[in-house]
Amino acid sequence: MRPFSTTAPIGVAALALAVMATPTADASPRFSVTNETDAKINVYIFTGDDSFCTFEEKLKTVSAGETDSYGCTGNGKGQCKVQFYTGGDEICKSHHNTCSNNATKAKGGSAITIAKQGDKYVCAF
Repeated sequence: MRPFSTTAPIGVAALALAVMATPTADASPRFSVTNETDAKINVYIFTGDDSFCTFEEKLKTVSAGETDSYGCTGNGKGQCKVQFYTGGDEICKSHHNTCSNNATKAKGGSAITIAKQGDKYVCAF
């Protein structure tokens, strides 16, 4: 059995690495959007700690039939806040759960799929 003084620095180093890795995901969370429709979808992305979702941090577009990955400044929240539009109309509104029900939380590592059934857009988070 090794003396305590030899194994302690290894444990401290491992703990330091774990602590250093965690803030990165919270600071810059990423999520993916799969567009299974025949129209382009605009993705309005807000910072993770934005309380009002008035001015987007980024505006991105997912082409029809494509999947793209996006991120934001998470500010320690581990999430981005998003809105989706197509043809000038907002879609996926039933999933709103932040910013006074004007946006949806997209947690780091999440996958969002948007499809169309008839005239209705169906969003899975």
